[in-house]
Amino acid sequence: MKSVALRIGTRYKHVCAPLVLAGIELAYVPQTKYLGVVLKSARQFKCSFDQAKIKFYRCFNAMYYRAKNASCELVCVHLLKTICLPVLLYAVEVLPATKSDISMLNHVIDKAVFRIFRCASTDDIKYVRSVVDLPCVSFYVSSRFHNFRRQFAERFSWSSMLLSVT
Repeated sequence: MKSVALRIGTRYKHVCAPLVLAGIELAYVPQTKYLGVVLKSARQFKCSFDQAKIKFYRCFNAMYYRAKNASCELVCVHLLKTICLPVLLYAVEVLPATKSDISMLNHVIDKAVFRIFRCASTDDIKYVRSVVDLPCVSFYVSSRFHNFRRQFAERFSWSSMLLSVT
């Protein structure tokens, strides 16, 4: 069965009456995947970025294994930006990311920079990220959010113009 129930709100932990759909009782689950995003049962709407982190590491390791013989760290950085970051930041513009989520995602990118450039101190990693133009994840989140809003507004205004013409 593909249908489940996920509770969000102040009483999300309390036992409640079963939900029945087409004669079948739905199971209450602590988390579920919808459109590639893991939604969590909690007091407020929350998402889990653990699957995105796992997919990022899988993607980065495959890319790094093939590109490390290129003998140029900038090739790896370019591939990190174009292939791996979209995997990590999938749908982040419409999800509520907490400060701890942003910190965790930044740490994931820091690990990749560490692996490419073999620099151990956090100051070195911050410097390398600034030089190769890998800003903080909060920058990516805000820019993607504003881009999403702009595109949504353009589509909405376009559809309203179509409705007014007909």
